[in-house]
Amino acid sequence: MKKSFLLFFLLIPLIASAETADEIINKVDQNQLFITQKYKIEMTIKKGNRELAKEFFGYGQKDGDKAFMEFTNREDLGVKYLKLNDELWIYFPDADDIMKISGHMLKQGLMGSDISYEDLLETEEMKTKYESKFIKSENFDGRDCYVIEANAKVEDASYQKQILFIDKEKYIPLKIEMYAKGGRLLKNMLLSDIRKVGSRYVPWKIEIQDKRRRNSKTTLVFKEIIYDINVPENTFTRRSLKK
Repeated sequence: MKKSFLLFFLLIPLIASAETADEIINKVDQNQLFITQKYKIEMTIKKGNRELAKEFFGYGQKDGDKAFMEFTNREDLGVKYLKLNDELWIYFPDADDIMKISGHMLKQGLMGSDISYEDLLETEEMKTKYESKFIKSENFDGRDCYVIEANAKVEDASYQKQILFIDKEKYIPLKIEMYAKGGRLLKNMLLSDIRKVGSRYVPWKIEIQDKRRRNSKTTLVFKEIIYDINVPENTFTRRSLKK
């Protein structure tokens, strides 16, 4: 009886940690929920001493998991992307051609950046693809954070494991480490310049480093983001790519 009583108290921290992790991830997911969104982004891609600057705008719709992006910088003017659930198309204006991105191409970087096409497709709530557990509390970038380990529970997850440093007050990740099955660190993501947009907290600056590439970093800076607006008709259709 004494052993069972002691075992019960030893298990309480483990049970509490698991429940706390689920609650934290749920709050992270809730903060990111939207019906529709519109955004404008400046993207900088650094590879060694080379730097590329790009700009694009886009729309998103959570119902049906749809997204549309169009590049506006001179070199990529008119290049468009369309995401419909787990399918992704790209339009090249010079060739007036639409191509579906699939298979091994999904591992490639968007416009040569550290963001893969596979990353663009993974938009589900965290809890649908990962089992989470509380690791510890830690200060990161001057903020008190929960450190959560999320392990993939489905085969089609882009990463086997993610380590998230989540702001305890705003419930938004400030740092995410992404790992392969063998435990290799694939990418680091830093989220900063956190601003409140309506009821949500949004990072206006995101930095991604693909650790498989030498001296490579992609920075996204939001110039505008608006939620729950009316999206132009037929935005999320293949016909919109050739407009």
